[in-house]
Amino acid sequence: MNLGRRWSWRGKIFLVLGLSLGGFLGLGWFSFGLRLPPLQWEPADRPTQLESATQNFFVEAQGAYFVRQDKDTMVFRAFVPEPTLVVTAKEELRAKIIVQNLSPKLLAGPIAASSILGLTRQYDIPVTPGKGFLIMPRFPSDKESFRFAAIGDTGGEAELQAAVDRAKSFDVDFLLHLGDIEYKEGGLERAALILNQAIVPTFAAIGNHDFHDGLRLVHRDFAELIGPRNSEFVFGGVQFLNLDTAADTYPAGAGSRGALLARLTEKADEESKTRELVVFTHRPLDDPRPGKAEDGHALGSKTERDWLASSFATLDVDLLLHGHIHQSIQFEVEGITAYIVGNGLQLKEVDSSQEQASLLIGEWSTLFPGITCRWETLQ
Repeated sequence: MNLGRRWSWRGKIFLVLGLSLGGFLGLGWFSFGLRLPPLQWEPADRPTQLESATQNFFVEAQGAYFVRQDKDTMVFRAFVPEPTLVVTAKEELRAKIIVQNLSPKLLAGPIAASSILGLTRQYDIPVTPGKGFLIMPRFPSDKESFRFAAIGDTGGEAELQAAVDRAKSFDVDFLLHLGDIEYKEGGLERAALILNQAIVPTFAAIGNHDFHDGLRLVHRDFAELIGPRNSEFVFGGVQFLNLDTAADTYPAGAGSRGALLARLTEKADEESKTRELVVFTHRPLDDPRPGKAEDGHALGSKTERDWLASSFATLDVDLLLHGHIHQSIQFEVEGITAYIVGNGLQLKEVDSSQEQASLLIGEWSTLFPGITCRWETLQ
């Protein structure tokens, strides 16, 4: 009898634990989406609208997110080339705001910065109640062409600095980083210092190394220091779509990535396509290397791969940019031109279309349709 009662007590404990775990997974699956590895709910996004710590002014940002509060100054980081921040207040005051990752080529807009240091602009704005004040730096309106660079898998050390310097030598308007900055613990912090002191703004996809390290949730630091996991912006005649493929998503259409693609798909159904569409993300749909189709270095879930491929077809994607594979390869997937630009660590390449580590340069102009791409050596 005693043994039976003990077993009953233990059984109840296991039942409660099982139901709790099932409830946790079920809530994540249906409400937020689950990510693996490690097993967790879809991470929350950084805020883009926030009241100051002193609670006397409010900032609503489009294309920038809140980083931190430095005493009486709110710090935001831009994740698009031309962000807009609206500042309002309950009383007359001076609102102090810092915006990171802004190109030196940007014109001031309605409000000029009080100081500019590299990619960081500081604003000291006299605000009156009942009126919104715009921080809206913009490129010249007559800009008819632009150039960007793409590279992935640099880590956050000297190789990242070399990639940023090399991109700058081609007078690019921005750099697309294709993920994997955190190869060493603290890599994201060191990378943030490099990127904030650069001359070229960087918009980054999150890599698997940036998402987790065992049970350490690295994506929290990535979201704070580098950029959002999912975002989009339009520049010239091109729409850029940044998607999180750092860890498997269940179901594939869940989370902020699914919401972003659903919104864009709905818009695509209602409007005719007027722009080129570039998707940059870390893990590719397929591994193009010979013999790697089944056990290669691509998305881990076939369901997720097929869902993304279907989404790309609906959106009529023109160009795919990926890292993850430490080579430089041009190929085609689902009828879309794709590039692997994943040798930011400048490793000796094997079985690659390029003899040495390369940076991808993309150019767009009103004079010629589409984006033209070319390889340039990293050194």
